[in-house]
Order: sequence, then C-alpha cells, then structure tokens
Amino acid sequence: MRTALAIAWSVLLLGLAAAHPPPRANPRELLRFQGHPGTVTPPATATPLVLVALGTEHPFAASEVRTFGFTDVPPTEPPPGTRFVLQGARDLLARYATARPDQTVTILAEHRPGSSDLFVLTLDLCPPR
Repeated sequence: MRTALAIAWSVLLLGLAAAHPPPRANPRELLRFQGHPGTVTPPATATPLVLVALGTEHPFAASEVRTFGFTDVPPTEPPPGTRFVLQGARDLLARYATARPDQTVTILAEHRPGSSDLFVLTLDLCPPR
C-alpha cells in the first residue's frame, strides 16, 4: 500500500513539474568601455557614445568597446551614438561624472540587451586624479 501511494505521489509531482515551463532566463552581457569622457568630437578611431551619470548626459569617446555574452547568441557592439544610463553606487557614478577629458576611463558593466541601462560593476580612472 505504501509503495503504491509513493508511486502515485511521485507520478503526481512529476506531472506537476512537467506542466510548468522552466523559468525564463534574462539574457545579459558584460560591456567593457575604455576611452575619454567629455570628448564632443571623438577621433575617427573612437566610437562616440552618450553616458548618463547622476541625471546628466556626458559625451564619451570609446577607444575600445568589448561585449561578453552569456548565451549562444553572439554579442553585438553598440552602434555609434548609443545612449546608456549608468546605474550603480553613487560614489562610482560621481567619479565618472567628475572625470576629466585627459583621464582614461574604463567601465565594466552588466547590460540586458534591449535596455539602455548599464549596471556599473567597476570603474577605473587613469591617472586617478
């Protein structure tokens, strides 16, 4: 009796599990930008972007843009003129907002394709100040 009850219970749970699709995984990617802030007319080799930090738009000349995907779909580079809104710790965003054009800025951020938000993981300024 107990064996039959255990088998019936297992079949019921298996049926319930099969009835629900697996949870959707939100695709995401990591973006790495390196370049100079405040450059309104970037050099021909740079990708012009607009990065919004603390509610203010800042032109950014990206000399290097790399995208790292986590799915089988190959990642695509953002086209020139793309506008991203930086999200993250206020101190990181303030460091970017006050960066000088002579400083090289490197940003590593998480991005969800189709969104304009970049979730800043780390930000480096060279020289530091």
